[in-house]
Amino acid sequence: MSRTCTKCHAEKEKTEFYKVTQRGVTRLRAVCKECSKAQLRDRSNDPQPAGRVCTQCGVYQPLSAFHKHKICQYGVEPMCKSCRLEKRREYSRKYPERIRNTDLQQRYGITLDDYNAMFARQEGKCAICGTGDKKLVVDHDHATGRVRRLLCSLCNAMLGCARENIQNIAYAIAYLHADQHPQEAGALITLTFARGDTPLESVSVRARKCRVASLGYQDQQHDQGE
Repeated sequence: MSRTCTKCHAEKEKTEFYKVTQRGVTRLRAVCKECSKAQLRDRSNDPQPAGRVCTQCGVYQPLSAFHKHKICQYGVEPMCKSCRLEKRREYSRKYPERIRNTDLQQRYGITLDDYNAMFARQEGKCAICGTGDKKLVVDHDHATGRVRRLLCSLCNAMLGCARENIQNIAYAIAYLHADQHPQEAGALITLTFARGDTPLESVSVRARKCRVASLGYQDQQHDQGE
């Protein structure tokens, strides 16, 4: 079976035409694939008018009011920025789970179902401080992209500010302990952190000099003079 392209007027096989679906009905485009590709040229350098009419609001606006798009007429999208933003907001209000699912997939490679499963396993609590939060954020390794667990926004920011460096966090513990307990400055103190009856980590500190035994870390420079 064949049909005639309305652009080049050549008779071609139906496989040479793209399929489009509108309102649940699938049909072949009137223009063949070759002619369709020819139309998708870079229009950024076309003669530019002062503006164009937005296809959404029908208002004539300068080209600066439209997002750039190299294959669209005049090198800009047919819908102005304001209408595009409002349409995006309307879609977000109507389909919040779709937006959330797409965002999780693009940023972390997980689905909304994956997130909800992690949230349930953690009982809705931050993996570090244990605080309950309805909007836990996804923590991931910035070097590998591997998803770790869900954290509250403050704990997630803490790791980022410490540049995910164990030494920086250990020194911060020693710094705060020396400030809050000046009478113990210079003494080697072991701090055991526990959540309920479950011990988490043990940290040994001496003023601003510290040693994280449970993580197998010892800083030679900061232990000098002990």
